[in-house]
Amino acid sequence: MYNMKNDEKSVIGGEFLLNDTDSENVFTMEDFDSDQRMMAESCIDFLEREIIPLTDKIDSKNHPELMPNLLKKSGELGLLGLSIAEEYGGMNMSFNTSMLIADIVGITGSYSTAYGAHTGIATLPLKYYGNDDQKEKFLKGLVSGDIKGAYCLTEPDSGSDANSGKSKAKLNSDKSKYIINGQKMWISNGGFADLFIVFAKIDNDKNLTAFLIEKTRDGITMNPEEEKLGIKGSSTRQIFFNDVEIPVQNMLGEREGGFKIALNVLNIGRIKLGAGVLGGCRGIIDNSIKYSQERIQFNAPIASFGAIKQKLAKMVVQTFSCESICYRAGDDIEKKIIELQNDGKELNDSELEAIELFSVECAISKIYGSEILDFVVDEGLQIYGGMGFSEEAPMARPYRDARISRIYEGTNEINRMLIVGTLLKRSLKKEINLLEEAMKLINSNKIESCIYDENKHFKSTYDLISNLKKCLLYILGKCAMHFGDKIKSEQEVMMNLADMIISIYVIESTIKRCEKVYNSTKNEILIDISKSSIYYNLSSFRNNAIESIICFMEENNQDNTEKLIESAINFKRFNIKNINRNIADYFLEKKNYKIFNNFSWKEDHLILD
Repeated sequence: MYNMKNDEKSVIGGEFLLNDTDSENVFTMEDFDSDQRMMAESCIDFLEREIIPLTDKIDSKNHPELMPNLLKKSGELGLLGLSIAEEYGGMNMSFNTSMLIADIVGITGSYSTAYGAHTGIATLPLKYYGNDDQKEKFLKGLVSGDIKGAYCLTEPDSGSDANSGKSKAKLNSDKSKYIINGQKMWISNGGFADLFIVFAKIDNDKNLTAFLIEKTRDGITMNPEEEKLGIKGSSTRQIFFNDVEIPVQNMLGEREGGFKIALNVLNIGRIKLGAGVLGGCRGIIDNSIKYSQERIQFNAPIASFGAIKQKLAKMVVQTFSCESICYRAGDDIEKKIIELQNDGKELNDSELEAIELFSVECAISKIYGSEILDFVVDEGLQIYGGMGFSEEAPMARPYRDARISRIYEGTNEINRMLIVGTLLKRSLKKEINLLEEAMKLINSNKIESCIYDENKHFKSTYDLISNLKKCLLYILGKCAMHFGDKIKSEQEVMMNLADMIISIYVIESTIKRCEKVYNSTKNEILIDISKSSIYYNLSSFRNNAIESIICFMEENNQDNTEKLIESAINFKRFNIKNINRNIADYFLEKKNYKIFNNFSWKEDHLILD
């Protein structure tokens, strides 16, 4: 935990578009302390001993008792209650520590899905919205693993539009019980869960209400396990509630408060998912490095070929960038929690408010993490060539497992809309001055170009980032002026704007980490990693900027704006071939994805053979 001064103020979500932060104040993976690293080591030991050797057995689905038993063992180690208060058996650890464990567990595929569903969407609603009696009855069991949890929100006709669900709750005649009727689908842990958090509407309410329903209640039936593309070892069932009676005391939170519960818990799930891809990415990179050095073609290991080096370098840089954004955002959330507590708020209220304030960064982490995971597993399989298509190689399973990440916790398309919609709403409410700054840029119609100085690499880079932010605000302001309230229906433009915002956050977070660690290590590979991040994200930013203005501007204004953009973001053309080769050679020499010798949980990182 931080010891923030009483007068120290943290940023709020989205302010990275307006303000700069000194790199020394940005949290990076290298900043984890000895206690957090010890927790990480314990988690890795547990995975290597109890989970990874059973991967095939888990995915075979022939042992339905296996996953709940593994969750029980996880509870005995303390992994199910990292962020839960000690009075309920938890460890009361910081937000970034729980992120770190989600990161490590991410290498395990099906287990990570079961673990994430149990510790996240099935446990956190009780933590944040349960009353004392409910916590005493259920939360302790969820933390110990004696009770397994599932979260029942999605229905056949309500996915992203969760509040349109048709499940109903009705009071019985003496108002002592609710009678629940409805159908839920895609329920992770559904086959073995003891407790369901179920969302339904009471009578003709506009919004959902949440309920706690024990599996032992009469009227609960299930379809067989779903046959899924990936994460085959995780239980996924359709669940039917037919006149299920529960006591009124099993309402969770307030009436019609279910939609708020769902949104807040999903924000946490999004940033945890961003971190949760990292273990998988590192495992794929380690295997790809190992195989590329062993596979001989044309009398040389394929690791010596430029095409393979390019793939390895891009896999490394994108994973490095994902680490950078997730732990930066997680730390900002932690700082805000402490600030709110210093202002007199209770811990639960502080956590909920802080996470809601950073919903933009949570969505960015989810989008970027899920998409780089897809990229890394695809390139890893390609490095293996024909062998990668075989179930005997360690690429087929993660290739299948990765695809779900772009769908759950809200599709990436929905999350892109959320990023822009949230920022516009906060701007209109004067919570953040995006539109005011946008109008200043529009009125001046000028953004000074930046000049790259090799001897002042990081300073030059920050000048570029400043210009990217100005370009984004300029286009955002133009869009707001042109579309007004109808901008929400212009989803293509919204996605362009979201991708520009993501590019800015990724470049800035990556550069801040590179500068911070470079200042203490003088490791030149950080310069190359930062240049590679700039090269690819700048290209993406430019394409999205131009595509967005073409969608709505008159041709003359379009040409003028395009010239403004090109002038503002014109930057050094790095020799990306040499940069990628340097990065690949650095990690090939290390033989795995260890960033620096002074940051390693184990001498040999997890490699799945």
